[in-house]
Amino acid sequence: MKVAAIVPYHTGFCAGQRFRIELWAGHLRERGIEVEYYPFASPTLTGRLYTQGQTFQKGREMLRCYVEQLSRVLRASRPDSIYIYREAALIGPAWIERLTRRWKAPIIYDIDEPLFIPYVSPRNGRLNRLRFFSKVNTLLEMSDHVLAVNQAIGKYAERFAERVSIVPMAVDTERYSPAQKEQAELLPPRVGWVGTLTNQPNLELVAEPLRRLKESHGAILRVIADEPMTIDGVDVEFIPWAYDIEVPRLQECQIGIVPVKPSVWSPWKFFFKLIQYMSLGMAVVATPTGSNKEIIRDGENGFLADSDEEWYERLRTLMENEELRREMGRAARRTAEEHFSLARQIDFIEGVFQSNSVAN
Repeated sequence: MKVAAIVPYHTGFCAGQRFRIELWAGHLRERGIEVEYYPFASPTLTGRLYTQGQTFQKGREMLRCYVEQLSRVLRASRPDSIYIYREAALIGPAWIERLTRRWKAPIIYDIDEPLFIPYVSPRNGRLNRLRFFSKVNTLLEMSDHVLAVNQAIGKYAERFAERVSIVPMAVDTERYSPAQKEQAELLPPRVGWVGTLTNQPNLELVAEPLRRLKESHGAILRVIADEPMTIDGVDVEFIPWAYDIEVPRLQECQIGIVPVKPSVWSPWKFFFKLIQYMSLGMAVVATPTGSNKEIIRDGENGFLADSDEEWYERLRTLMENEELRREMGRAARRTAEEHFSLARQIDFIEGVFQSNSVAN
């Protein structure tokens, strides 16, 4: 069985794409389902896209990528199934996606971000006018099966699509697992955060609690990301993200945090870093918004915090109470295994592709 995966980014770049189709593809291959990627953005474009300025160069590369993606789809032979992750192109209406209908193959549309809600990118404000946010509704309508990352996006999709399944982000619980042996904790204590340049500003939300924790407990914020950052009054230990170091460096942290600044997107979001921490058996503290409210049972498998004082008290409690921290980490791991394990999810995903193919 051949699947045409029409995706916005080259492989290995976008975290969401890595933990959706790219994660599934290797396991699907073992089951006789081959995934062929049709990526829009080139490494040149993504290298420029999240830098300040260079609007002309970004626009020129964006148009070049659009022409290449259009040509790629026009030349392709008919697949057994079409998979679209988010959108076929970062600009323009759903023209390329509509072209895939000439193949007369079922379309599976995977949406893990609220792309139907307009937003202004802090680094690409003017280019955002080319996004055509309304095209998401068209993609929902033309799809045979929609995979929505959470209940909020799923309910929106049901307004346009006939068949919608909730498929949360999944984690490979064999890779993301607690340290094999209980290791001596690093001192001073580490508060861990993993992310990207685009969501690093969320850490500003907990700047004051982290400053207080530095004074009271000598706490260090460990940031694992693609770009370094500083926060006034906070000891920030920056570690460049790499596949082979992400897990062991997080395992050395006592607590994982998911602060989220208020925005039009926040209530719709699935915050995957929460699942990463929980799978590692880490105690977690998160802002009560989006999927965080659905996943965390406050005080049992994690803490929710919505003010400077709550953030400080939750983090202080976990730092001072080792038994609570470990108990909460064990509960978090159980949550990840029971609800967000790739091993549990892949059978369902295989069924989606098998039931939405030309052969059927």
